[in-house]
Amino acid sequence: MQYFTVRKVTKRTLVLRWVLIGGLIIMLAAAWLSYDPLKRRYKTWKQQRALAQARDFMAQQDFPRAKLALDVALTAVPGDTHALQVAADLLEQVGSPEVMVLRRRLVQLQPDALEPRVALIDSALRFRDINAARDAIRELPDAQRDRPEALKAMLAYAMATDNRPIADALYDRLKQLEPDNDRLKVMHALLRLKNSKPATLAAAREELEGYLKDPRHALFIRREMMLAAMQRNDRDDARRLAALIAADPQATLADRLHDANFALNVDKRPFAEVFANLAPHAAGQPADAAELVRWTVLVGQHERGAAWLETQPPAVRDDAALLPVRAEVASARGDWDRMADLLEAGAWGPVDRDAIRLAFSARLAADRNNPTLQRQIWDEALTAAGRSQAGLTLLYRLSGIWRWEEPGERALWAMVRNFLLQAWAHQTLFNVYRQRGDIDNMQALIGALRERDGSMLRYRHDWALLSMLRSRSLSWNPAKQVMHELYQSDPENPHYVTGYAFALAQSDKAPEALEVLASLSEAEVAEPARAPYLAYIYGMARRQAEFERLAAAERDLTGLLREERELFTLGREALVRPVNQRIESALEKAAAQRAEAEADAK
Repeated sequence: MQYFTVRKVTKRTLVLRWVLIGGLIIMLAAAWLSYDPLKRRYKTWKQQRALAQARDFMAQQDFPRAKLALDVALTAVPGDTHALQVAADLLEQVGSPEVMVLRRRLVQLQPDALEPRVALIDSALRFRDINAARDAIRELPDAQRDRPEALKAMLAYAMATDNRPIADALYDRLKQLEPDNDRLKVMHALLRLKNSKPATLAAAREELEGYLKDPRHALFIRREMMLAAMQRNDRDDARRLAALIAADPQATLADRLHDANFALNVDKRPFAEVFANLAPHAAGQPADAAELVRWTVLVGQHERGAAWLETQPPAVRDDAALLPVRAEVASARGDWDRMADLLEAGAWGPVDRDAIRLAFSARLAADRNNPTLQRQIWDEALTAAGRSQAGLTLLYRLSGIWRWEEPGERALWAMVRNFLLQAWAHQTLFNVYRQRGDIDNMQALIGALRERDGSMLRYRHDWALLSMLRSRSLSWNPAKQVMHELYQSDPENPHYVTGYAFALAQSDKAPEALEVLASLSEAEVAEPARAPYLAYIYGMARRQAEFERLAAAERDLTGLLREERELFTLGREALVRPVNQRIESALEKAAAQRAEAEADAK
């Protein structure tokens, strides 16, 4: 039998073992403790690298790869305000409306900061999303409203909406805060040029004459004065200013084109003479050459512009900047084959060739008076364009050139469904339906926007209001419930106050509606767009004096929907309608008797 040899474990060995085990435990603990910091550092590095790549791609105008890099940066460290700010600034530089999502997110993450709110207003105005700008201004905290940055943002909104009284008041306030800001003084004087009072107009002109002596402001002031003269149909003054602007050494080709328009339409000078004066200022620069040829298209002289373009050096003539205007010349000629070739070459952006070919095939079907085939092929073109913003925009432009109303609407609908942030598309559709008085399609459009972005309170409000206009149900339906929720979220908002009061009046709760309306100021009650709804509410409440005051202004209200005008009729009918005698239920009668008995006992 074999015996195993037993090795004696020394004290030194035990110590070494414990040291090794302790070292391993320390290493594991260090790794565990350093995991999160190292992970954060890695994510930060990944974010910064992605942002740097996005900048490079933007500089190379490689927007798809830039967008991908921005997505990586934003997901690497979610909610990082620095990354969101850099990404928003980059998207702003390239004119992408997706910046609006980032601006809203920055406001949510920094509710007490003014800068993100101002940037949101500025972006909304840039992308002509007036409603978004209005919402952002309404949400400005009271503590921030009197700061210069906020006042300037509100001023920009007032100017964009042509609210001159508000703009005038804001200018006055800003001049008190920044008394040495000459540009503010110039802009305020220019605003007062639009005033109808002769004394105000004369004072503004006198003030501007003083600023004209400063070369920093002279060209800008004359441009604005020319536009103001055109708006008030002062042709002589506008012509004089256009000539002064064109003679300025810093005048651009656009300035000289304004002068050329006056020379053609007012002075009745020959086109050849006018064009000969313009051509030297556009030669040698592709962008200016494109602008000049585009102008010849607009004034009906596209053949002259096209002929001049062919005389330019190859570096200008063959520049990619000339592709879009060449397509416009082909359109003016009705040369659809040539136009299709230019569009396939990228004249209006990178678009799927099948979409272009199908669009021009639809044009051929229309020429052959086959509307069924035209519609079928056009729908195929929309499908081919798919989720391409450039493709859908191209199809919409073509529908405008060919004066196709209904196919153009379908192109806009495709844009709305696939590119919610393209505010111009749904605003254009809404304006078309509003002008037609097509409340059904208005509600369908707002409903689609509401489904895509339920966080936008404006979509919820407009959908509920249109729903109540279409349906006069006494029952408390989902649209009325939405109005109630909006009112509860912001009981000071005059739109929500009016909408909720309208919902109550429509449900035969006029006394409650009047209580809600009590919070409106006199200025808010006097808002013309609010008149039909208030008239209806006052009619339902049998408040004849208030109703008559609003109804007296009905004939002066323009742009109302048929359903809104009917509110005046419904309110007038309610004034003379007998009051419904409500039947007291047995339970209510018993409760009243019990209350009387308890009162007698006391």
